[in-house]
Amino acid sequence: MRHYSCDRCKRVLDPQEDLRYVVRLEVQAVMEPINDCELTDDRDHLLEIEEILERADDEECDAIAPEVYQKKSFDLCCDCHRKFMQNPLGRESKVSLDFSQN
Repeated sequence: MRHYSCDRCKRVLDPQEDLRYVVRLEVQAVMEPINDCELTDDRDHLLEIEEILERADDEECDAIAPEVYQKKSFDLCCDCHRKFMQNPLGRESKVSLDFSQN
């Protein structure tokens, strides 16, 4: 039997009893050309990068640095899923005070 636990709160999740959410995160560096007029060759650089990333999906490629491409997967329980969906980027929330209109 497989063991699952929430990657956020570390709660053990029973596959038979608990609902489990999987969050997949893919981060890739994107560089815009500095000046389109200076491009002299007909190479499709975006296509070349896409092909490199597809090969990385097929096999672990140490040539791609973590600063360029990362793919991760996280298991979340129901409570942590709800909190994640409310604030997926983990931004600090501003305290909102509701004053009466006296």
